[in-house]
Amino acid sequence: MKVYQGNVVTENAVLENGYVGVRDGQIVYVGTDCPGNGTIFRYPGRYIAPGFVDIHCHAGGPLMAFDDPAAVAAYHRAHGTTSMLLTFYRDVPHEKLLWCLDRVKELIGRSNVVGAHLEGPVLNANFGTGSGQKQPTPDEIPYDAYIRSGVVRQWTTSPEVPGVAAMIADIAAAGIAPAIGHSKASFAQVKAAVGAGARIVTHIFDATGTTHDPATMGGTEDISFDEACMLMDDMFYEVICDSAWVHVKREKLALLIKTVGLDRVVAITDSFQTDGNEERDINIVTENGHEGLAGSKLTMDRVAANLHDAGYNAVAVAKLTASNAARAIGLNDRGVIAAGKKADLVVLDERMRLVEIL
Repeated sequence: MKVYQGNVVTENAVLENGYVGVRDGQIVYVGTDCPGNGTIFRYPGRYIAPGFVDIHCHAGGPLMAFDDPAAVAAYHRAHGTTSMLLTFYRDVPHEKLLWCLDRVKELIGRSNVVGAHLEGPVLNANFGTGSGQKQPTPDEIPYDAYIRSGVVRQWTTSPEVPGVAAMIADIAAAGIAPAIGHSKASFAQVKAAVGAGARIVTHIFDATGTTHDPATMGGTEDISFDEACMLMDDMFYEVICDSAWVHVKREKLALLIKTVGLDRVVAITDSFQTDGNEERDINIVTENGHEGLAGSKLTMDRVAANLHDAGYNAVAVAKLTASNAARAIGLNDRGVIAAGKKADLVVLDERMRLVEIL
């Protein structure tokens, strides 16, 4: 048995100078007393935390997941992401997407990849990179083929697209976590999507609410897609946590957590191929003469550090970067430091910067 000593971040507390016992890749002991026989590895003043879980990631550095899935996975593994969904956007053509899903299948069990996240192609045409292009309805894509791949674990659609509620029901019936986003759906449409099985909001406050329709009466404000989602029960909410808090203002993150609870918020990278400016962790693109966001250059260790810098403690950071994401997509064997769970562990310093992957 290997025994790790440090400030152990459990689901609800930090065990100062605690111990984690690991045997055959599984956690067998967590506590404040040193367990029996075993080789002890000590990390004084460091945090032993769950490995990061990223459910929304398109790229790693200069590489896109649709070109080199294995390299993207390895890039993020080196930054402490021990479980991840390779994410494929709406612009990946059908045959290419089938190839990608085959590559994902090859990586499961041999890497940190646990499945795929399909972000589209059934999305509102006016939200997100590539906006304004005609987007398909569910009856215009062979989505059964993607379900049959057996590797899709999360799938984002927009509730206002005709036929999406039935598609969400099919996705949920296949054991895939349906997500909603890139949307300006009404409260009723969001509620219908949740009734059909939607359980995740894709990067809330991003690629939504960027246009405001006229209110029902002057001087009033109608409910937005994001607000409608926050009123739903038992949902999870992705948040892109860049260092400048451009994607989501830190006050909005605080509002989200106050509204839905810390256990329902999932920090993600939404990492895309870099725009070449390595001084910032966001990507800026120009479309039709206007600058806009195109995901980030984040890694999950950077996300953890950004959350610390915004005032979140070690327990909160572990929930936001690991346990909540695992629960959102049904990975119930990991994401927390507890006996019986998978021994995916990282060592962090006092500012939640990555020190070592165990």
